[in-house]
Amino acid sequence: MKYILNKDIALRSWQLVPFAYYKYGIRRAQKLSSDDFLLLITCDGKNEQDQNSEAIKHLSAHGLIHPASEGEELGSWQKVRFCDNRYMPGVNRSITGKCNYNCKHCFMAKDNAALMSEFTWEEMLSVLDDFDKCGIQTIELTGGEPFLPPHFMDLIREIARRRMDIDEILTNGAFITRDILREIKSLGFNPLVKISFDGLTHHDWMRGVSGAEQKALDAIDMCTSEGIRTGVQICIHKYNLDTLFETVKLMAEKGAEWIRVIRTSESPRWEENAPDACLSIEEYFDIAVDLLTKYAKAGFKATLVLWQVADYYPYANAYRLVPVDWSGNEEKDLSRPTCTGARGSMAIASDGSVAPCNQMSGFFAKHGYDLGNVKNGVQPLLQEGDYLKSILLPVSKVLENPVCSACKYRRYCLGGCRAIAGMLGEYMGPDLSKCEFFNKGYYQKIRRAFDEAGKECGREFVCTTVVDALEEKID
Repeated sequence: MKYILNKDIALRSWQLVPFAYYKYGIRRAQKLSSDDFLLLITCDGKNEQDQNSEAIKHLSAHGLIHPASEGEELGSWQKVRFCDNRYMPGVNRSITGKCNYNCKHCFMAKDNAALMSEFTWEEMLSVLDDFDKCGIQTIELTGGEPFLPPHFMDLIREIARRRMDIDEILTNGAFITRDILREIKSLGFNPLVKISFDGLTHHDWMRGVSGAEQKALDAIDMCTSEGIRTGVQICIHKYNLDTLFETVKLMAEKGAEWIRVIRTSESPRWEENAPDACLSIEEYFDIAVDLLTKYAKAGFKATLVLWQVADYYPYANAYRLVPVDWSGNEEKDLSRPTCTGARGSMAIASDGSVAPCNQMSGFFAKHGYDLGNVKNGVQPLLQEGDYLKSILLPVSKVLENPVCSACKYRRYCLGGCRAIAGMLGEYMGPDLSKCEFFNKGYYQKIRRAFDEAGKECGREFVCTTVVDALEEKID
């Protein structure tokens, strides 16, 4: 009998990960044994297989193959691809540096448009082909405002034509229409559309455009009513705290499945426009504890993400403390990359320059660090050089700084986030927000908050990042 790969399966091979497959819609590739990989290559609808072999039965049972129909052939995306580069499943792609809003905290504001860049259409297609060649499967689209370029929907169609996936689109919502959302769905995409919304009665001020608040609310309603996965990002500061809980409550009631609250950080533009509005790390942590407690008690369904504090998953009655970043295996932790997010998503700015993450692109540019540009080819960046070294930076190297090496909590935070370390101090220094978290007892404060919320609302909240050595200080 002839067998063929299921239509959502594609075979891939990379340096150090020679035998793997993608399942469409799932970001990360799955490893295979060499025997299974070689057998799957022959499952092309043309070769006879022994239907009674244990290997064929195993691959069929795991949803990788099926008996081929007469004339059924593999699509080009499915066919095995040998990629002469390191494995990279996705990219975070800023497709334009331009925006239609004049946000008070963002260097990509409308009044800086002359300084911002974007690729030509030909360059955009060329880099898409490079992604495909490197075995990159998933794209996150951001900007500037990604809907602003006139070829935005053409880009979406080209991504679909290559059978790559879009899992996130970050937008201010101003250009969203039902026709656009319906076409995105019709092309087979199911992205999380993340819409910025900076607080009831405060959003227009923050975004620098009258009517921005209503447009964002309308965009959220359109997404949820069209069955599009909808997320909301809220930048908080001293001026919008008075409506924070009501804002989060409204977003959950509108059907957002994901709500992220993030501290507006000390960018030069923000400090110029609102010099006294920035929350200290400790103030932000206190607000996060209070918000988590109220939200857990209220019983909302949307996932709540408190930047660098905690992720709360109501559907599972579970939460994760973000600063706790250890496996319990110290040898393994010390050898792994400092940021697994950077290792799994290539960050590309609007001019094509790369950085470990887009939050760090401004830091690298400011300090004159050049890690490369995708205009000169994507594959070389994933073969050797400064970019690859930056995303493979081991935890052990970070922990060599004197503050971390002397800290009793280093094995739990593993030095923390390099973006925050650079923003608040030195790139290879400690992440000072994690120092505050552990040294000032926020591990215990959040654990107590969820325990108290559980008693009040009759539910038990499970922490997935328990550190036994820190539990004794909770009671």
